Amino acid sequence: MTLRSATVLWLAALSCVCAGFAGWREAEREPPCTLALPAGGDLQKAVDGIATNGPSATVCLGEGEFPLERFVSIDRDGVNLRGRGASTILRLREGTASPVIVAGDYVHATPQREIANVTIENLRIVGGGAGGSEFQTGHPYLTNSAIVVRAGRQIAIRHVDVTACRSACILTEQESRDVAIEGNEISGSVWDGISLNRTTRARLVGNTIRTNTAAGITTEHLEDSLIEDNAVIGNGTHGIYLSDSYGNRIDRNRFSKNVISGVFVTCAVHDRDPVLCWSDTMSGDNVFEKNALIGNRVAYMVGADDAANCSKPTFTANLSRGDLFLQNPHEPPEAAAHGRCMRYL
Repeated sequence: MTLRSATVLWLAALSCVCAGFAGWREAEREPPCTLALPAGGDLQKAVDGIATNGPSATVCLGEGEFPLERFVSIDRDGVNLRGRGASTILRLREGTASPVIVAGDYVHATPQREIANVTIENLRIVGGGAGGSEFQTGHPYLTNSAIVVRAGRQIAIRHVDVTACRSACILTEQESRDVAIEGNEISGSVWDGISLNRTTRARLVGNTIRTNTAAGITTEHLEDSLIEDNAVIGNGTHGIYLSDSYGNRIDRNRFSKNVISGVFVTCAVHDRDPVLCWSDTMSGDNVFEKNALIGNRVAYMVGADDAANCSKPTFTANLSRGDLFLQNPHEPPEAAAHGRCMRYL
């Protein structure tokens, strides 16, 4: 055997070993099924009945449809809900005004406890569609969003296709933190695609968020979070509506063909006719870097007033650095009426 042949064989063997190691690492990351549930099975019963003698439990959903008359409640820690991709479908009965999944305490307006270490992944969710109330009957504080996370810690929503949502498709609220929303397809919401409310340290990465009736992404008091590598396209108002939010990174996203703006930087609103802001709630100190803002009516829009403005010495302007602007102006002429809210580098 020549030295060249021996080298080729050695490299091939090494490649097999590395591939095997990678496969083992992938298998290690994916927890085994605690319970396998075929299509049509009682999902609530499965979630309630899985064993509790370990740090986590996984309900593996088979291919096919899981029809739902009301939402599935996940009110315990360490639950993994895993489908087999788009062929696993959770479908709320058409016209039903309900969430599809609620992770956390839905019984109380202010959750009595946190929920932690919940994963929802690799499936498709179809909500009840348009019509009816935005809020749950009997629980007026609970919106009929497809996935609702209430006071969540270490929550992951990955590779989920969500559509026909009565409110938002994914909502985090009630002081949730460390929520990863990654690789999802979000479309056809009656309101917003993804809403991050009273949330800290979220990761919104690699999602496609398109053709929602209102904004692609909304935030109401979002802090220290990352919004990166998302395609936010063709939404009915704004690509992202950033309200009362601070210290976030918004990097390498595509905000394209949203009807009003790619990015709307604004305050927390307490009156809408006319629009009035709560004092000192103007979003600030957010960094936008290397985003593509293409074909929106305007790239950056600013909503400030005398109560929440950008002229106070304590205000830190939002920064646009290295963004691409194409077929839309940077901002409208009136954007600086209450101080310079945006800086461009």
